Amino acid sequence: MTARAACFLTLMILAGAAHAGSAPASLSCVSESGKVALAGVIPSPSSDELALTLTYVKSTLKFTSDNSPGYVVANFPQSVFTLIAPYDGQALTLYALPSTVAVKKNADGDMAGAFQARLLAPRPGGKEASGYATPLQATLNCDYKYSL
Repeated sequence: MTARAACFLTLMILAGAAHAGSAPASLSCVSESGKVALAGVIPSPSSDELALTLTYVKSTLKFTSDNSPGYVVANFPQSVFTLIAPYDGQALTLYALPSTVAVKKNADGDMAGAFQARLLAPRPGGKEASGYATPLQATLNCDYKYSL
């Protein structure tokens, strides 16, 4: 019985550890006006890491996997990309507009490209910074990169 428990515990630790060659994907987005930007690393097929910074004018809001895990649903050949990053009872939601997705997989397995996306997120700085308690909404132009 203790051998099974030790084996189970070892497998659980290994499942949570970063594997050799694992890497998060990087995402960099900005609105046409330049007032809204989103940049950092997001979960990928080989990593659960999340470290995003949302900037609105001069205020910032950080989303990290230390606070809450982020979730990505991506199927670029089908023009699907959605990112959800919880934050203090709210969530940042970013979804690609399917007709704009141009992310391709290279022969070496790396992926890179661009798409336009809609953002709905907590407003950086809150009501104190903007005078508005409503969530931040924007259309962003995004660059996506993932490599092992």
